[in-house]
Amino acid sequence: MNERDIFDALREGDPAAGIDPQEAARLKARIRGRVLAAAQPQPARARVKKPVVVVLVALLALAAIAAAWYMTRQPTNPTGIGCHQGLGLDSPQHVVTPTGGLDPGECAPLWADRTITNPAIVPPGQIPPLTGCVNDAGTLTVFPTDDPGHCERLGMATYVPAPDVGDLVDVQNRLVEQINSQTCLPLDDAHRLVEQTLTAADINDWTVVVSQPATAERPCASLAFDHTTRQILLVPVPPTGP
Repeated sequence: MNERDIFDALREGDPAAGIDPQEAARLKARIRGRVLAAAQPQPARARVKKPVVVVLVALLALAAIAAAWYMTRQPTNPTGIGCHQGLGLDSPQHVVTPTGGLDPGECAPLWADRTITNPAIVPPGQIPPLTGCVNDAGTLTVFPTDDPGHCERLGMATYVPAPDVGDLVDVQNRLVEQINSQTCLPLDDAHRLVEQTLTAADINDWTVVVSQPATAERPCASLAFDHTTRQILLVPVPPTGP
């Protein structure tokens, strides 16, 4: 099976269809390299047509990545936010121009000043829980509920707030300075330091991972940051200095 055959198969069963083109392109690029690397000619003893299996695995992997991205994502259409009065897509809605960013909280003033009311959910003038969903056009639509499965039942993705990049960069810089300034910080101590720093910065969507156990030759911690998986990796290295 050649490269053209592989990607003809991917196109025919494209699980990323309907996703924002830029995001879909990035997803497919990650799979492309893996498929081509695994589909290289095999030794003569390997009689099974492994590239066929590789393509099927790649399709499943692409489907899983696309599904995870689609079911929880950020809006891409910044022009307006739809604030629904009820729980259904057919309920009346007001469209507001975001002033504080794409966030469900932008609908709160409409409930507070009684522009939107729904006595079946909250008394007039009160603000209900607000849940953001993202439709196929990338528009943020907000419903008066705190049900985490509401968006999925409506066939939409769940809104995911954008991370505060400034806080993350500050945390990374501080960790690098604290760990690299020491001759040898043990992995266990580094693990505790990173977790404490993330907690203090209220960053809860990153995890700390030890890449491999420390050895007598490599007992010290070094840092690496994987923004794709949102992991801070602790890598064992030899001591520095005398």
